[in-house]
Order: sequence, then C-alpha cells, then structure tokens
Amino acid sequence: MVNRDLLEQWAEFNVRKWNCQARFVDFRVSHSAARGEGLFFFDKGGKLFLPPLNPYHPFFFHSTPTDKPYKIDRQWLEVAGLMIPEMLKTQRNASFVFPPDITDVRPFLWRGFKTDIKYTYMTDLPYTLDQASREIRAKIKKADAEGYRTAKTVDMEEVHQCLRGTEQRQGFSHRLSVEDLKLAQTLLGENAFHAYVCYSPNGEPVSASVVLTFDGERAFGWISASKTEHLGQGVVQQSQSFVLQQFSELGYKKFDFAGANIPTVAQAKTNWGGTLTPYYLVRPPGYKEILRAGRDWLKFVRSAQNPR
Repeated sequence: MVNRDLLEQWAEFNVRKWNCQARFVDFRVSHSAARGEGLFFFDKGGKLFLPPLNPYHPFFFHSTPTDKPYKIDRQWLEVAGLMIPEMLKTQRNASFVFPPDITDVRPFLWRGFKTDIKYTYMTDLPYTLDQASREIRAKIKKADAEGYRTAKTVDMEEVHQCLRGTEQRQGFSHRLSVEDLKLAQTLLGENAFHAYVCYSPNGEPVSASVVLTFDGERAFGWISASKTEHLGQGVVQQSQSFVLQQFSELGYKKFDFAGANIPTVAQAKTNWGGTLTPYYLVRPPGYKEILRAGRDWLKFVRSAQNPR
C-alpha cells in the first residue's frame, strides 16, 4: 500500500522545486468501495502537467476485494469515467501519464483521447546476477578487480559531482542543485530516499544513483549519473548491481528502471534482464495533434530514407 504521507512530501518537493501546484484527487464509485487516487500537478497557468524528473503521475486504483476479473474491469471503467471530467477542467491539451500498473486506457480512447505508449523495464526482486547479460557481469568483475566499491551515502555533494559528469558529457542539465538534492532527502527521509555512490580506489565519487520508494514493495530509479573518465571501468554496472542487491535484501518485490524510451538507454537497461513493460500517456485531442502528425510524418520519411 502506498504511503500517502510520503507522496505528500514528494508533492511538496515538486511544488518547491518546480514552482507548481499539487493536489490529491480521489475518484470514488458511488455504489461500492472501489476508487482511484491520483496526485495531480498544475503549472503556474493552472494546466495539468508532469514535473521534470517524474516518470509518471502517481496514480493508484483500488478495487474491492474480489478475484473476479470482470468485476475489477467494471470498477476500473467506472473510476476512469470519473477521471475524464476532472482532466477536462484544465486546458484541453494537457496530458496525464499513468504508471505501469494502469494497463487499460480504453475509457479514454472511447471518449476521443489520444494515447501514446512508453516503456520501462521492471525487474522482480530478489535479483540474481545470472539474470544479467554476460557483458554486465564482466564489467562488474572489472570494477571489483580495479578496486571500485559502491556504498549508500548521505552526502549530496558526492551525488552532485556525478550529475555534473553526465551533464558535461551529454550536454544537458538535470536542473538539480546540491540544495535540491538535500531538500528531497530531508522531505522524504531515509526510508524513501536512497542515494548510492561508486567510489574509485582513491575514494573519489565516480558514479551515483538515487532510488525512491513510496511503499514497501516497489523502488524506482530516480536519477543516475557518472563521470566520463570512469565509464569504461564498469562503475555503472557495479553500482546498479549493488542497488538491486540492497533492495532485494530489504524485501522489496520490484525495481522499476523508470523509462526505456531512448535507444541507447533502452539498450543499457535491457541487459539487466528485466521485463519490458508499457505505460500510457493520455491527452485530449487539440490543434497540437496537427503539429505532432507533421512531426511524426517527417520522422518516418527520414527513417525510410536512411534505413539501418
């Protein structure tokens, strides 16, 4: 069961960091105990949006106790029907990204909403390295042999050093300062905010990841980054392996790699042996659909002209 208090703290972090508003919305079916609850974020203009560095909108569907699939389906259809008017209260082109638990978006399609499919990798815990590719295992052995080690940390300066490494290499910004990291750490606490750093043999922080948990069953990778000069030493793989082992020992049931929608990212994450899992974005149709259709057409034409 999700910890509502932790989600409220996560909402507070996003409100402070991204200058937005957050509101929990309950969708209760009148004639039963079935319900949905979601954390909705709104930008300064009142438009529904997903803050940066959030893979999904937190949303949870609670059916009544039953083992009858048709009853669960019926209850979800009713809850989803209650969601649609709420979504249409904001600007018409606002989108909502469901977590992987929500697999049925038919109620939105039936009402004319547009849907995009995205993907992540989900790994069952406890995890064993025989699930990973030979390449992953070889890199972990290399890092171990070279004297690298991974440990949990509370020092956000160390994490931020690694973020800067990835930013300089890839030419983008996480838009997270040391103070931002400390804020998230303070609001969520040690039971929900887990930071890990891989250290070089001389003690330098060279790779870092932060994992968030809002219940006692699932963890998801929030951010990860590494210094370029150490990438070839297997530091990313050693760090990820350590994280999976940690959450296995803590009794968690699943680890969500939180996104696999870029070819290079997808290739790196698939080697861990998780299950490719879809999740869905829904949005009302609008004039931007014309622009999206044009963009998609150009993308298709270019790929057809340059087949690989």
